[in-house]
Amino acid sequence: MRFGAHAFVWAPDWSDEQARRAASGAAEAGLDFLEIPLLDPAHFDLQGTKRLLREFGLGATCSLGLPVQASLPERPREAAAFLGEALRAAAELGSPVLTGVIYGTLGGAEGHPPRQDELAVVAETLSGAAEQAASLGLRIGIEPVNRYETYLVNTARQGLELIRAIGRGSVFLHLDTYHMNIEEAGFATPIREAGSDLGYIHLSESNRGIPGEGNVRWEEVFSALAQVSYRGDLVMESFVAPSPQLARATCIWRPVTERPGDVVARGLPFLREQARRAGLPVS
Repeated sequence: MRFGAHAFVWAPDWSDEQARRAASGAAEAGLDFLEIPLLDPAHFDLQGTKRLLREFGLGATCSLGLPVQASLPERPREAAAFLGEALRAAAELGSPVLTGVIYGTLGGAEGHPPRQDELAVVAETLSGAAEQAASLGLRIGIEPVNRYETYLVNTARQGLELIRAIGRGSVFLHLDTYHMNIEEAGFATPIREAGSDLGYIHLSESNRGIPGEGNVRWEEVFSALAQVSYRGDLVMESFVAPSPQLARATCIWRPVTERPGDVVARGLPFLREQARRAGLPVS
């Protein structure tokens, strides 16, 4: 199993300087890969990023949330085009996945529960994206996030329902302990219900700070992962340095920790030890 971390642990964007900072930080921490946010795939420096990953001996995964101009369910044609561009970029980087809030825009709320016609548009659009992903050797992930960031998919069960509606084999569930802490009654049951559909997990503390120093029940998380024989990627996520757009969408108005370096220095060894105790074969 691979251990990785989101680039926003170190850097607020993917400019040359910030990308190098993230890559060097990940390599120094002994991680296997970086999760790279593809927030603007049309202007992403693919060749420069590939050189950087080679230099530091890192793999990559890719994630995103749809921008307002390509949001679902309002703009399915634009969303399909945006996802297609992101999938091509992810494949070029050697990422096995494109995951995240690929079904909507962070911070988007319509004042009503998701309607069946809206979910049908989302499923149809993502079915096309899943087909394209499969042709590129990729899979796409559905990440449920909390009610304050989207009204479309908040729980593991809703994510699984969307996956069934998409009806493609190249789609998996992506869970995030930060959002689970808000939306789920616990951590074990959603993980067990996801079972083999669970393909990716964000390990994020309840305040997005240092793992092990908040309210997430980590022993429950890792025990459940072991029970379902999870073998996907383990990804530490903490928004120490979020982009201004992400900070606005996720309502991060203050630092998540007083000493940003402690997120990696204390959080990563804690997560590795929790994984080992649960019997997961981590790198």
